[in-house]
Amino acid sequence: MYCKIRRLDLLRNGHSSDCELHVWYGGEQRNKQCCRQFRCHKIMLASASEVFASMIRHKDFERNNRILCVDDASPDAYETLLLYIYTYEIYNDITIEMSADLIYLTSKYKMPDFVEVYIGKLANQNWSMSAVLQIFQLANEHNWGTIIEVVGQKIVPVARQSLNDNSFLKFSVKELNALMVILKTTGIIPDKELLLALKKYQFHNELRYENMVCFQQFVEVTHQFDNVMFEADGTLVISDTGTESTEPEEPKGAEGADLQVEPVPTVTGTGSKQSELREVTSKPLDEAELEQMSKSTLDITKSKSKSQESQP
Repeated sequence: MYCKIRRLDLLRNGHSSDCELHVWYGGEQRNKQCCRQFRCHKIMLASASEVFASMIRHKDFERNNRILCVDDASPDAYETLLLYIYTYEIYNDITIEMSADLIYLTSKYKMPDFVEVYIGKLANQNWSMSAVLQIFQLANEHNWGTIIEVVGQKIVPVARQSLNDNSFLKFSVKELNALMVILKTTGIIPDKELLLALKKYQFHNELRYENMVCFQQFVEVTHQFDNVMFEADGTLVISDTGTESTEPEEPKGAEGADLQVEPVPTVTGTGSKQSELREVTSKPLDEAELEQMSKSTLDITKSKSKSQESQP
């Protein structure tokens, strides 16, 4: 602990520093040549990150009086990074708004262990839905599994509320995609309900072929689901998968063979009978059945002849 305090004093007081890190403010202040200066030590920066080591070895480092100039993140984010480099802890207050810069710096300077420290502090704060989705997108782009896990825990309690109050309709397509990835992964909401939400989002934001760029992005969101189709005008189709067909099935034989239906010849006489249907399987008839059919046909023919002879 005493060593950490001594290194923290080195950063705070700049004692024995041999280089400086100048972090320029963004926005309008950038034009006023306003920056925040940190008096650092080459050995601390180089030992923590190969990227810093490369910047220090560059020929421009000595030409610039050993000053490293950056403007790709906020001064507060860089201070958080430096505190971790010197003490392996974070002593300053960090906010959820800083998370995008912190994730970026973690990736830029190739310090994955930095994530474990600041995400622990962020996890105890209240996150807005927009912050959750923004952090998830960044973590997904940089493949930070630890942050994605925390994001999942944060979004689950408010996910259904976002769908019920239609606040998700105001999301950008990228934010919508992040929301669907999280909800699809957690499985807390059925796929059909998510697809209905996507269709509502499409109608609300008028995502059709006329707006091809946004429409293509929307289509990519739907690729998370199986067998998704669109109508001719680009409208998302929600089908009831798994619903049994109400159409009657064709009759089957005893062994599953298809049945054929043929009419039995009409028998005329004093008591006329209606035509009857007889099921005949596709199985060939044997000799006994053929003989029986021939006898039946002969009897019918004789009966018909006698009926005709009895008529005047």
